[in-house]
Amino acid sequence: MGRLTVAAAACLAVASLIVAPSWVLASPNKAQPGTSCARGYSYGGYASREGVHGVAATVAALSVPRVSSGHAAAWVGVGGLHQAQGGRNAWLQTGIAAFSHTGLRLYVEEVSLGQARRFTDLGPARPRHRYRFEVRETRPDVWVASLDGLAVGTPAYLPTGGGSWRGVVTSETWAGGREACNRFAYRFEDVDVLAGPSWRALEDARLVGSPVTRVASGFAAAKPS
Repeated sequence: MGRLTVAAAACLAVASLIVAPSWVLASPNKAQPGTSCARGYSYGGYASREGVHGVAATVAALSVPRVSSGHAAAWVGVGGLHQAQGGRNAWLQTGIAAFSHTGLRLYVEEVSLGQARRFTDLGPARPRHRYRFEVRETRPDVWVASLDGLAVGTPAYLPTGGGSWRGVVTSETWAGGREACNRFAYRFEDVDVLAGPSWRALEDARLVGSPVTRVASGFAAAKPS
């Protein structure tokens, strides 16, 4: 099994959108003749514009991804590279990932401040099955991941460099440094954030996108005036 690496939403190229998501389909764009696929990381999803105390979504792989190299994943999470206290790495994410020759896997990945990355394989995932993933702050700076309402992995210590974490719900693909095209289609439903005392639908978000990844929507989206 490989290990995922994720950049914080703050490090990604984003465009502001006002969204009211019911579902999002993230899949790679078809490579045109004479073009090559990205060697690095590519994303397709959303990040909340404001800080949150939790983020959740129901995620399904519409088919088994075809992974030529690296991985193709869909996850919810907070944190990222150089975004924690002191400019250090810290994050927590959970979701579905596919690797070369392994099929679909459920996973949680945790990097507590000052600690090594911990990847936990939670077992096989079923195509088209809807899984509910959540990460939530249970006490100040301590975050816990859950799958279908049950805690998974290890609690993460995620002190910010200032302010609050933004919730991220996205697909992610990485070709392992090769010009390989990974094919996948993940569906996100019921995207919610914990802001204040209660959960609510994610409405004010930023698009997390890459040229080789397409985000098709079953919801209205408009640029703010």
